[in-house]
Amino acid sequence: MEEIMLIEEKHPDKKAEQLFERLIGIEKQKSDLVNCLGVMFNKEIIIKWQKDHHSKGLKFLSDILSEMPLIILSGEVGCGKSALAHSVGTPVAKGLGKRLTTFETPSDVRGSGRVGELSARITSVFAQVKAKIIGEEYGILIIDEADDLATSRSQNQAHHEDRAGLNVLVKQIDAINRDKKNLVVILITNRVSVLDAAIIRRASLHLIFKRPDVKERRGVFQYLFDGIDLKKTDLAKLVEASATNTVPFSYSDLIDKIGKQAVLKAIQFNKPFCPAIYLEILKETEPSPSVD
Repeated sequence: MEEIMLIEEKHPDKKAEQLFERLIGIEKQKSDLVNCLGVMFNKEIIIKWQKDHHSKGLKFLSDILSEMPLIILSGEVGCGKSALAHSVGTPVAKGLGKRLTTFETPSDVRGSGRVGELSARITSVFAQVKAKIIGEEYGILIIDEADDLATSRSQNQAHHEDRAGLNVLVKQIDAINRDKKNLVVILITNRVSVLDAAIIRRASLHLIFKRPDVKERRGVFQYLFDGIDLKKTDLAKLVEASATNTVPFSYSDLIDKIGKQAVLKAIQFNKPFCPAIYLEILKETEPSPSVD
C-alpha cells in the first residue's frame, strides 16, 4: 500500500499564531481547547493541583490521568473548527515550552474502497504519527470530516468495511496511552449525530460550534471595521441586516465571503471600504446551507 501523505506543521509558528488570534466569536472554545491540551500533555499540572487543593487525594483522579487522548470539535460549517484545530498547536507549544507537531490526514484517507483498505490506511496513519512522536516530543493528529471514518455501526447504510475501519480507529485511539505517546487526536465533524457512541464516549472534551448570534455578529463587524470610524447607527444596521429568518450567516460567510467581496468592490470602484458597500453585498448574499 502506498504511504499516506500526512500534512505536517511545526509549532510554535507565526502564521498559526496569527490565525489563532484572528478567530473571533469562539473565545470559549479557544480557551477550553488550549487548557485541555495543556493538561493532556502535562499531567504534572493535575498532580500539583491535587497537592495544592486536595492533600488527602481524590479517588477518581487516576481516571482523569488515564483519560482517552481524544477531542471532538463539532458543529456548523464555517464556524472555526478546522482553523482552530490547525492553529491551536502554537499556543499549546508556547505554554509547554516545547516543540509540537500537528499532523492532518488527507482528504483521500478512506482510499478507493478495496477490501481491508480503510483499516490498513487508518493503521498506517497512526503508525506514521507515533513513529515521529519520540520521547518528549508532542503531537496532535487532526482528522477532519471524521464522520467519514467514525460513522455509527448502527447506521443502516454502514458497510462492513466502515464498521471494520471504525473498530481499528477505536483500537488505535485506545493504544495511545498504552504506548505512552504524547499524542492527542482531534476529530472534526459537521455531523456529530452520526458518530459512533464508542467514539463519543472516549472524548475527554467535546466542543460545539454554532453560527454567530446577535452579540457575536456585533463582534464580527467591530473586527471587520477596526480602524474605521464605525458609527453606532451603522453597526446597528449591520447587525439587523445580518439577521435571517432561516439559516443564520456563519463566521466564514460574514468575514471570508461577504467581507472579501466588499473589499474587492471598494478596490474596483476606488472607494474606501465602508459599511454601505458591505451592506450592499450582504443583502445580495445567501447564508451557506446548514449541514443536518
